Amino acid sequence: MTLPGLAADPGEGDVDGIRDLAKLFRGRADAQRDGGASSQSALSALSPVSAQSVDALRPRITVLAARFTEVADAADEAAGALEDYAQAVADLKRRAAAVLVDASADFAAITTRRSAALDAASEFVVGWALEWDDVLPSWAYLDDPSLLDSWQGAIDDFHESRAAYNALRDERDALDHDTAARLSGIPLIAAITRNGLVSASGFVAATALWAGDTGDVTAEQVAALSDPTLVRQVWDSLDRAQRDALIAGSPQVIGNLDGIPIADRVEANRLNIEAEIGARRAEIDRLEALRDAALEKAYHSQDAIEREFDALIAEQQRLIDSYDGLLSQEVRVTEESGSSRVEIGARVVVFDPFLGAIATYHGPIDPVTGDIPSWVESVAISVPGTGSNMTDFGDGRAADLQHAAGRRSAVFQWAGGAFPQSIPDAMSASYSHDLAPRLRDFAAGITLPANGSLTVIGHSHGGATVGLAEAAGLRADRVLYVAAAGMGDGASGVADFPHTSDVPHYAMMSRNDLVVGLIQGRQGDLHALHGQSTLTADGVVRLETGWIDASDPGSDDIEDYNVPGNGTPSAIDSHSSLYTPGSTAFENMVAVITGGRAQVFAQDELIIAGGRPITIDGIDRDDYEPSYVDVG
Repeated sequence: MTLPGLAADPGEGDVDGIRDLAKLFRGRADAQRDGGASSQSALSALSPVSAQSVDALRPRITVLAARFTEVADAADEAAGALEDYAQAVADLKRRAAAVLVDASADFAAITTRRSAALDAASEFVVGWALEWDDVLPSWAYLDDPSLLDSWQGAIDDFHESRAAYNALRDERDALDHDTAARLSGIPLIAAITRNGLVSASGFVAATALWAGDTGDVTAEQVAALSDPTLVRQVWDSLDRAQRDALIAGSPQVIGNLDGIPIADRVEANRLNIEAEIGARRAEIDRLEALRDAALEKAYHSQDAIEREFDALIAEQQRLIDSYDGLLSQEVRVTEESGSSRVEIGARVVVFDPFLGAIATYHGPIDPVTGDIPSWVESVAISVPGTGSNMTDFGDGRAADLQHAAGRRSAVFQWAGGAFPQSIPDAMSASYSHDLAPRLRDFAAGITLPANGSLTVIGHSHGGATVGLAEAAGLRADRVLYVAAAGMGDGASGVADFPHTSDVPHYAMMSRNDLVVGLIQGRQGDLHALHGQSTLTADGVVRLETGWIDASDPGSDDIEDYNVPGNGTPSAIDSHSSLYTPGSTAFENMVAVITGGRAQVFAQDELIIAGGRPITIDGIDRDDYEPSYVDVG
């Protein structure tokens, strides 16, 4: 029976689960006190020893012992809060159940007494017009008036029992609020979790870091921290053997965990790629067995069966070939000295076939930290657009950009999830909404050199993804939108972005771009599906796309429609040919990444000839002179 006007269950929740969480904290407190006791014993054992090395060790042991005690006290306090909470919830659950029985009985009595007051005929004539808490007025009732009083009394009783039940819900809301405040008021927990309890597993890993006791930390606990900074701190506290064990035991977690150093993610994802190749080969075996079984049973349409299965097998083989290509890819690495070498294997820092996510790194890796070296000055994340997937995500573009930007640069090519695979799909903003928080977190997990800058570049649909990532809290030093679909669904300009509203923003798009240019209009009008156009937004500087050969103005114009035989990109190709190495557009990308000098967009000229308006591209004007801006 559903009773009208009842609030949510005051006793909702798993009391045993809350108690188990409290036990986890109690166990952690006991473990920390054992560690503290061991530290004190070690300190006592060193008391009679006099040596320079021992004198240097004593303060460290003292600090460690204090941390063990601090963590144990915090865990005990948290356990106490959770135990009290569990007891209070259990009590509310018991009281709510009893009051609910009374309320159900009182509500049932309303029906009984209503029926007693109204016979079947009256119910048919007037009963339909009465709500459950209405009583027939006395002036319209000719029978025993005490029956009306009894009827109203039942309604009053239900109102009282319902009020008692809802008061318990108010009590539960207050309990939840007070418990949350009590937990967040524990200084160590607040410090570790940034004023919020991340999770039980996350607390275990974070307190282990705090106490210097990381021997029992698991990959899942590290991931539960949900903060790249904390993830990196815990990871740095592990020795090489511990890290290797976590990589080998949980490569899918470590290879895709923001905050883990590049080299360790690459090693974990090598294992992930090898495992995925094995899974695809197993799938081929399964498909071949199914095909053979189907052919044995089929008397007709065997050719159709073979074609269907051959297509499925070919798709699996295509994936295998692509993943094999990652493992065998030649990567040229240039060191600070200028010397270069070739390494085998792509630096894959994201690999998740379930999400359709992949990312690679191009640039040097510090042999000690396993991350971007301190001497690198320019770091970029390149986000591709429509059509990107795990086997075709623009990895070569990132390699070209990093090579052109020089040895003091590093570029990530990031496709962290499913992208639209067709123009109609690209009209949906759902892809960019899903990708944006992942891009934000990926960028937050990059350990930048002290003097390094981060540029985020978004092409086509990736431009809208970058804009939504900015709206979600992305941090970057510069942003470049390349032939972008817009600044992101709902974004009206850079002022909407909490951390990048004051950083330099740049945009570029070929004049004859028919992929997104036609949607936005020649002058870049507002596109309702993907937010404000990047070409006309306040605070965004439009850069020139210019020529196929930036050093030869007048060379095949990257802006013009295709003329058969002259090698000029078509109106469709010009959407992507911006990435042609050596072109004006490409050189401008490099300038933004490195903080160099970029060529500003040359405004078009409108003239009237023969009574008809004609637009002359800015770079085709007789008085054309390139102008430049120093990238901020």
